[in-house]
Amino acid sequence: MKTTEDISLVAPCGTYCGHCGVYRVKDDPSLREVIAARMQTISLQNWNGVPCPGCRQVGGNCQFTDGICATYACVTENGLDFCFECPEFPCAKLNPAADRADVLPHNIKLFNLCSIKEQGLTKWLEKASEIRQRYYNGKMAIGNGPQLE
Repeated sequence: MKTTEDISLVAPCGTYCGHCGVYRVKDDPSLREVIAARMQTISLQNWNGVPCPGCRQVGGNCQFTDGICATYACVTENGLDFCFECPEFPCAKLNPAADRADVLPHNIKLFNLCSIKEQGLTKWLEKASEIRQRYYNGKMAIGNGPQLE
């Protein structure tokens, strides 16, 4: 069973903050070294070493963006909980990109949002770990999607 904390860790854009090392460092200090090593490949130069509580908890004021996250601001200004509730969904903010796809979960957001819309948040949370595994570790089988060995 998922807790209220789990649900609050699902960002409006469909990213699950509970999978992020910058969130998980609160329970596993050894992740600091992993995060420090990744600072060279992803935009972590603003990380102040403090565990992130998730974007909803900080009102979209992510350590890795300049100011409030534009996606978070858009969703909250429109009185929504998730991007998929918007009549303009999907918009360019959710457009996939090859840039840093191997280390950032940005390309999985659209799939997550569609799954949350279709199945509901609680059911999606039950599958979130497998979805992440398929994204990062799956071997693509054309027509069948990423397969776990």
